[in-house]
Parts: sequence; C-alpha cells; structure tokens
Amino acid sequence: MGGTSTDTEPVGDSRPGMTVRDELRELTHQRLLAAAELVFQRDGYSRSTVGNITQAANVNRATFYLHFTDKADVLLGVLRANLADTPGYWHEVDAALVDGGRDALRASLSNTLHWYQQHGAVLRSVREALATDLHLAEQTQGNFAGFADEMTGYLASVRPDERDRAHLRLQLLLIQLDQLAFRLIVQRRQGIDREVMLDELTDIWRLVLPATRRPG
Repeated sequence: MGGTSTDTEPVGDSRPGMTVRDELRELTHQRLLAAAELVFQRDGYSRSTVGNITQAANVNRATFYLHFTDKADVLLGVLRANLADTPGYWHEVDAALVDGGRDALRASLSNTLHWYQQHGAVLRSVREALATDLHLAEQTQGNFAGFADEMTGYLASVRPDERDRAHLRLQLLLIQLDQLAFRLIVQRRQGIDREVMLDELTDIWRLVLPATRRPG
C-alpha cells in the first residue's frame, strides 16, 4: 500500500538503514536512559529500583530487561551518555599543553569544571554506586587512562623516551582534578577557593609533566 510504512522502511529523520523496529527500539532505549537518569538524580542510586525506572519511562519490566541486565547496567549507560562530551574538554587541555603557555593551560582546566557543573547530579549517583558495587567499579576502571589517551597532541610532542611517563602522569593529574572538582563543584565543599585551586593545579601540571619539544 503506497502510503503505509513497513517494518523495513526508515521513518522521519532516522539514520539510513534503520528499520521502524530498530528506530522504536532505539527510542525506547533512550527513554529508559532518560528515566534512569531522572530517578538516580531524584532518589540516589541505592534507593532507585528497576520498578522506579520503568514507571518513569512508562514501560514494563520485560521491556527494561530487553535493553539492560540490571540497575548497574543502566547506570553505566547513563554514565557513558554523560561522558560523550568529555573529549572536547580534554582536546582543549591537550592544545594548551602543546601551546605551553600558563594562561592557556589554566583557562582549559577552568573549562573542565563546567562539565562537573553540567553533570553533577549524575556524578553523585555514580560515586554512590561505585562505593557499594564492586562489579560496577571494575567496569568503570580505565576511564582516566582513556582521557589521557585524548592528549594526542601533547604526547606526540614530548620526547619518545618520556611518553610513557607523561601518559602515567596525565592519568594521575586527571584523577586529582576529578577528585578536587567533585568536592568543589558537586559536593560544594567549603574551604576550597576555586581560583586558588586552579592556580595551584596549573602550576602542578606545568611542574610535573615533561616539557614538549620545541622546533630548533
């Protein structure tokens, strides 16, 4: 029938090659992620349940288990969605490290704090989950190594015999940045002045990381 869409026809602005069934599955997946994020922010990880999430998404439990194995699995999905915009921040830090200037590095580190402001509510749930779920903690290991991998310009610009050390130190500095930003932005701990912290972090990064090679 000419005007009727079939199960193999894309609809709306779906990606080429997606069937109607694929598109509906993807929409349901995204609805579950959005509902889970809302529930985790509202109730915290420990008090959230699969039932809360399915109710918020207006789907049944069987549908949930077609997409996720359990509550921890959907939290990982929420975390990945929230991490999607992080490479842009690290690319900016990478460019500042290649530039070598203190002002550029400080500005780029300051911008990373915006990510914590944007995703703070989810990060609270993630930290709570990591403290209580060993399996989840194991699955999220390596995130900071991955962020250090984004610093391709800087790593390429240090001497080859310094690259492994530079990569390890980047990981350690990123862990430090994460801990401080979480306390300052997400937990809103008193006693840490943001501008002083940024000054100190900038000087530590410049002191600790191997210098880039300069032409000539």
